[in-house]
Amino acid sequence: MNRAIYPILSGAVAQERQMQVFANNMANVNTSGFKQDDQGFTSVMGRAQVSGSALANPAGFGQQVGVRPAGSAERVFVKTNAVHTSFEPGRIRITGNPLDMAITGKGFFEVKTPQGLRYTRDGMLSLDGQGRLVTNLGHPVMGTRGEIKVPSGSIQVTKEGAIHVDGKPVATIKVMEFPDDRMPEKHLDGFMDSGNGKVMKNPDIQGGHIEESNVSSIGEMVKMIQGMRNYESSQKLIQTIDRMAEIAIQDVGKVL
Repeated sequence: MNRAIYPILSGAVAQERQMQVFANNMANVNTSGFKQDDQGFTSVMGRAQVSGSALANPAGFGQQVGVRPAGSAERVFVKTNAVHTSFEPGRIRITGNPLDMAITGKGFFEVKTPQGLRYTRDGMLSLDGQGRLVTNLGHPVMGTRGEIKVPSGSIQVTKEGAIHVDGKPVATIKVMEFPDDRMPEKHLDGFMDSGNGKVMKNPDIQGGHIEESNVSSIGEMVKMIQGMRNYESSQKLIQTIDRMAEIAIQDVGKVL
């Protein structure tokens, strides 16, 4: 088999992985607080084993069969690298629900899960049977003094994240921030995980609003089309090389 197939195949596999990332972005275009991902790539140099130049080898033709011809001793492969997340803010949409909250600018809500503390930008919240403020999966949202319990009454959320019921403060939302070079990484159930956060001093929260996904459906469709064309190009190159090998086997050695 022509060894040129392998670098091309590595590119096709990498493109397939990138298409999966694009598809996941498209599937979450309507998920509040979702952040777009982009697949990274890295090159891998595959050095071939060179036993000598066929032209410089004084041995007979029979001993030169299999000796690598003169030329570059390296082949370049590609493989997927880390997935990069864009933390650009999504569009803020009004809902009118006082328990919906959107963070303007930086910051994340802190959530208590069975796996530990996690972080999210999804502010579509509600109250469970115990009166706790929870996410759509039922995980408690943390305040500056622990879990937040909200009594019945008229609820209002201030810009600083203070929750008032019938005009009386009952809790304050904890908003965490992270260094730009040590942002949290995506984890299970759409949450993010990091141990580098600190409490944000001056958060900016809009009650009755949610932050939508920062994914552009049109932009992702364009990327998917480009990725599919690249994948098809790799397929055609492999077919061409296979056809060249077929011709070499069937026609080149044919006695006329």
